[in-house]
Amino acid sequence: MNPTSAERKLLLKLPSGAEEDVVVRFFEPRPIEQGDWQCDYEIQGDSIHRLLYAVGIDSVQALSLALGSVRVDLEHIERKHNAKFYFLGEPGHEFK
Repeated sequence: MNPTSAERKLLLKLPSGAEEDVVVRFFEPRPIEQGDWQCDYEIQGDSIHRLLYAVGIDSVQALSLALGSVRVDLEHIERKHNAKFYFLGEPGHEFK
């Protein structure tokens, strides 16, 4: 896996009152077959671990698609656990 390009630390608050630290990491995009690029990203906490990726025609598009995809993944986690992410003490994850 390529080096980490960026990461964001979030707090996931569960309905039980429990809280879990979650880190979202984006790895440097890398070239793959047929001239496309892949950007891997990870969502990791105590009970959550997802390693995912987005593919684009160049490194910028791959990163852009990964940034958009992580929003959908985080919203899915919130719905699945009936929980809410917080960033810098405020509700939300700020991936738009």
